[in-house]
Amino acid sequence: MKIAVVTGVSGLVGSALAKLLIESGYQVRGLSRNAKKLPSSIQGFHWDPDNGELDASCLEGATTLIHLAGENIADGRWTEKRKNEIIDSRTRSCTLLANAVKDLKQRGVSTVESAILASAIGYYGNRGDEWLSEDSPPGEGFLSETTLEWERAGDFPDGVREVRLRIGVVLSREGGALAEMEKPLKLFAGAVPGSGKQYLSWIHFLDLARLIHFCAEKDNVEGIYNAVSPDPRTMDSFMKALGKAVRRPVYLPNVPGFALKLMLGEMSEMILGGSRVSSQKIQDRGFQFKYSDLDLALENLYAKKEVAT
Repeated sequence: MKIAVVTGVSGLVGSALAKLLIESGYQVRGLSRNAKKLPSSIQGFHWDPDNGELDASCLEGATTLIHLAGENIADGRWTEKRKNEIIDSRTRSCTLLANAVKDLKQRGVSTVESAILASAIGYYGNRGDEWLSEDSPPGEGFLSETTLEWERAGDFPDGVREVRLRIGVVLSREGGALAEMEKPLKLFAGAVPGSGKQYLSWIHFLDLARLIHFCAEKDNVEGIYNAVSPDPRTMDSFMKALGKAVRRPVYLPNVPGFALKLMLGEMSEMILGGSRVSSQKIQDRGFQFKYSDLDLALENLYAKKEVAT
């Protein structure tokens, strides 16, 4: 039996992924600070990366490691202390997992053959309408700095197939960016932030779960891949499509960039910046998106259709 160890397994994407893995014959082991609270279908193991704690027995005999957990980058103003915490939460957890895999291999214990690790398109920074591939250089700013450190973390031993996924804005009604963007629309206070020309590269949460599962199954997938839909939109286009989905107009003047900077400080780069990111590389490997078009993705999310994953 194939065994997958998953961090962040109780989150929205992690839960959908666990279902896919189990349906395709995997045994799923979840790493959690509250392992006993995981569903009965998932074998729970304790870890606390902030304190360097990991029950490494979860990795024994496992075939795949999938690391999705990380500090919420939008949870609080970006003070210097907060920025250090965000970077440390990502690098520390990757290093802890990689060292555990390395230690088991050195002791001759069978352990993971593939490691699939989350990263983010923040790597590219604010790049206007430039099409960006995995070979594009990093941008500037805190988001780029964070993802650079994130992708450097975790020195996995030779023989481990390593995949790093630069994930775009994940669309779900259960939380995240979409839930925040729809709130003012529902109050008839919808407005486009900034110029509206900045690009938003997104992915439906079910497609992200499917893409991660695809990477786990395909031995020819290795290295860096963008986890975004083939349909990046300008913020203006995105907000109009969202307004149509929630049946609310977007008619107020754009929110000026200086106002967002006053409210959010450096964190405003998440909203005012943007990147037009290509998914061609993962498509060339054979992955097919179910929700490749923004209108289709929003229709699915807001119609609350039952969709097989």
